[in-house]
Amino acid sequence: MREATPAEAALRPTAAARLSRLVRRRPRMLLVFSVVYLAAVFGVMLWRGVEIEPEWVVLALLLIAVATGRGIQFLKDWAPFLVLFIAYEAMSGFASQTGFRPMDTGRLELALFHGTLPTVWLQSRLYSTTRISPLDWATMCAYFLHFVIPLLVGFVFWMRSRALYWRFISALMLLSFLAFLTYLFFPSAPPWYQFPHEVHKVIDATIRKWGVSYYVSPVFSHLNPNQFAAFPSLHASYPVLCAIYAWRLNRRFSIGLFAWSAFVWFSIVYLGEHYVVDALASLAYIAVTVVSLELVLRRWPRLLPGSEHEGATAPVPAHARGG
Repeated sequence: MREATPAEAALRPTAAARLSRLVRRRPRMLLVFSVVYLAAVFGVMLWRGVEIEPEWVVLALLLIAVATGRGIQFLKDWAPFLVLFIAYEAMSGFASQTGFRPMDTGRLELALFHGTLPTVWLQSRLYSTTRISPLDWATMCAYFLHFVIPLLVGFVFWMRSRALYWRFISALMLLSFLAFLTYLFFPSAPPWYQFPHEVHKVIDATIRKWGVSYYVSPVFSHLNPNQFAAFPSLHASYPVLCAIYAWRLNRRFSIGLFAWSAFVWFSIVYLGEHYVVDALASLAYIAVTVVSLELVLRRWPRLLPGSEHEGATAPVPAHARGG
């Protein structure tokens, strides 16, 4: 085998060049690996009837953060949010024990739709009591991804801009606590509870047909979840809030989240978990949350961590906006 001439050797990529290319490719490789990994884990959990809760999601995200060399920063940035989020869930359970009589949201729904309940209308045309349809699977998965989507979106923000991450997480928590105050003083029942003879509780029926035992992790099984926390719908609120803040980062990403929000809205009504008015009310809560937070941050921009290093409203390069 002949030796390479000096000219040929000069054309060969050096070890440093190969390493440089590998480093540039690493984020994309990690992204692909992360998506496959999370899809596999969450798919198995849904298949076995395990509700996907925040601690499962954060554990998976921690592994990804460690792989990218940002494990310590992840723990510092996400620990306060997790403590506040679990505290909110605990208080949400307490809100169901205040003794206030639930609002008659069903009457408002009937008035809005001229005597017809959209849930009953949808289930009469699309739901089967004898089999599990693909629509049952899809809507149930959308419902169970309630905690997953905002955490994954928050992780994307965190990887791209810590300032945007803190802005989004602050909005998420403010929205949750505004909803909690409503649950505390103005509890409301979901359609399946208020109209048990007309509305099918599709999730429970699907799990029974499926023949698996539904599992909730010990952390959340002791928080006494509130069944009178339908108005406003946080299931409807969270994906819309994600889409609004994603607009700052990537237009296509945001539009995809708005499309996902529309399917979630359809799902919660079809499943009998929320009225349409619960979802519509969430828009008002989102508006109050975003406007209030942005006004405060405009007055005191350094309240959130990360603002001193990068601007949350800094322009995104054209190739990253996707629009």
